[in-house]
Amino acid sequence: MHRTIRCSTIALALMTSHPAIAVAQTPQVLSTVGLTIGEPLTDPVGARTWIGREAEIEAFLATVDVLGLKDLPIGVTSPKSASLAPGGPVGQFVWKPLTPGIQNGFYESYKAEVAAYKLDQLLGLDMVPVTVERQIRGKRGAAVMWVSPAQSFRDLGGAPRPPTSHLDRWSMQLVRAKMFDNLIYNQDPNEGNWLVDPAWNLVLIDHSRAFSPNVQMAHPGMTHVDRQLWARMQQLDEPRLAATLGTWLSTREIQAILDRRDRMAETIDALVATHGAEAVLLHYGRQPGATARPAPDRTGTPISGDLVTQLLAAAHEPPVILPWSEVAWTGTLVNLDQYLCLEAEVREPDAYAGCALGLLAGEELLCLSASARDLTPYGHLPMLIGRDVEILGVLADRPRDIPVVEVTRARIR
Repeated sequence: MHRTIRCSTIALALMTSHPAIAVAQTPQVLSTVGLTIGEPLTDPVGARTWIGREAEIEAFLATVDVLGLKDLPIGVTSPKSASLAPGGPVGQFVWKPLTPGIQNGFYESYKAEVAAYKLDQLLGLDMVPVTVERQIRGKRGAAVMWVSPAQSFRDLGGAPRPPTSHLDRWSMQLVRAKMFDNLIYNQDPNEGNWLVDPAWNLVLIDHSRAFSPNVQMAHPGMTHVDRQLWARMQQLDEPRLAATLGTWLSTREIQAILDRRDRMAETIDALVATHGAEAVLLHYGRQPGATARPAPDRTGTPISGDLVTQLLAAAHEPPVILPWSEVAWTGTLVNLDQYLCLEAEVREPDAYAGCALGLLAGEELLCLSASARDLTPYGHLPMLIGRDVEILGVLADRPRDIPVVEVTRARIR
């Protein structure tokens, strides 16, 4: 049913395929807390606080009074930190008044910083912090939201290795970041410009050298692709890009985005011809931290056949998760014998045989079963039915109509 890809191999290849993004000799591990049943779960604080608040933060950065500017001892473009009055959605921002032109042998422009954020939003990437154009002390530049808490790969001594429960999602983030760098031809993807927060979110900064008319790719050795991001990239065209980026990029720079996208397509087509689509076009469908959704009433409005078909098709997408590699899912614990889900309307009578409990993770239902290695974590679950929990386990390679997770740990949210 589920085709699988060895995620540990993917992660290692992704972290070592570019000399500027190399694996640290001494891996740095961000703080993680192992909790057990009965303990409250404290989620790591993430730095991507702009998600869902983009318009609010954009308006704030564009109009807020700046109390002072201070030189930042990083980079070669002399960025400054702008301090702001307390009480706003952002406490400070990075100020980059880079006049478009050649600097230090590269074409630099503050407009590229804004364009990178706008394109990130258009693609639904959510890795580039909010960036706006504004004027301070008579100079125009880019105001980039300050990202905290986060550390650069350079500060960590190289690319960090995540805990096993985040390995798959982290690997996919690296894939997506390299795809984005290739699309915009980011000529400066060094370890100081890739950040990671305690929740293992990847954040991309410093795009002042991006969007050159050059059609080269920043990561020519690309070997894997996020199929969902690639589908969105394929939908880009000149009218849409002009409407989104025309204020900051020239017609030639916009056309170069499409030309690089076409070059990426040639590379991807060649990889698929050699290795097959399922080995190249990856899909990660069960992201740790998925928002739980209340279980629908059994007597609710019937679901259309088309929607059921789409959900079942999505359930059979090949995940980028290896059986016997521990991964995390978050959702509501349910009793499968009493819970009538979308899949249950069309399943075979014995589809849930051997699985009494399930996890409603976002819009997906997972069957939960005991792990042969340790029966105890699963044994604690019946007392938690109806509660939001985080399940850590392995995706079992079983011929079922929905995924089966063998529980190795459980945490109350």
